[in-house]
Amino acid sequence: MAAFKRALSLGADGIEFDVQLTRDGHAVVVHDAMLDRTTSGSGPVFEATLEEVRSLDAGSWFDPRFSGERVPTLDEVLALPAHVFELEIKTWGRAVLDSVLEAVDRAGVFERVKFTGWNHSMLCRLKARRPEATLGLFAQQPQPWMNEAVFERYVVGTAETAGFDIAHVYAGAITVGIANGLRESGYLVHANDAAGRDEVQRALDLSVHSVCLNDVALAMSMLG
Repeated sequence: MAAFKRALSLGADGIEFDVQLTRDGHAVVVHDAMLDRTTSGSGPVFEATLEEVRSLDAGSWFDPRFSGERVPTLDEVLALPAHVFELEIKTWGRAVLDSVLEAVDRAGVFERVKFTGWNHSMLCRLKARRPEATLGLFAQQPQPWMNEAVFERYVVGTAETAGFDIAHVYAGAITVGIANGLRESGYLVHANDAAGRDEVQRALDLSVHSVCLNDVALAMSMLG
C-alpha cells in the first residue's frame, strides 16, 4: 500500500498489481504464488488463511523502513483513488474469478479496472460473464529464435484472434509495426515494464496509450 500511495502522490494515473486467493477464499494483493520472497511467511498463498497472510511482515524484505507493512486485501487496494486499476489475476480456478468480480463490484470501480493475466481461458470466461469488461492481452518477450518480423506477426496476429481490448507489450520490445498493427486491430497499446529513460521515450515516440514502470518520478518528469 505504501508503494501504491507513493505512486499516486507522484501523479500516476493508475496502479498495477497481482491478485492471489487465500485458502479461505479472500482475494489479496501479492505478486508471487509463494509467500517466501516478499513476506516473513512461507508456502503458497492459497494454503494460508487471510488471518495468516495478514499477520505477516510484507515490507522488511524491501527496506527496514517498511517493516510492518501488510499484504493488502483487494478491497483495500480498490478503495485507493486511482483512475485505473491494472488487475492481474495470478492464480487459477473459478473461485478466484468469483472473488475478484465480487470485490470489484463492491468497490463500484468496474469501469476503471483492466483485467489481465496469462490465463487466457479465465479471461475469456470473465468476458463471457461480463461482456463490458476491459481485458488486457499479454505478449511474451521476443524469443531468441524470433527476428523482428516474426515477433511482430506473433504479437499482432495473436491480438487479432484474441478478442481483447488492450495489448501489453514489453516496452523494450515494442516496434512501429507492432504499435500500428495493434491500433489497426482496434487495440489500445500498453508498454509495460519500461526499464529506464530510453524505453519510456521509445513508448512515448510510438504514441502508446499507457506506460507501466517502477520509476514513476522519471515518467512524470518526461511527460512534463
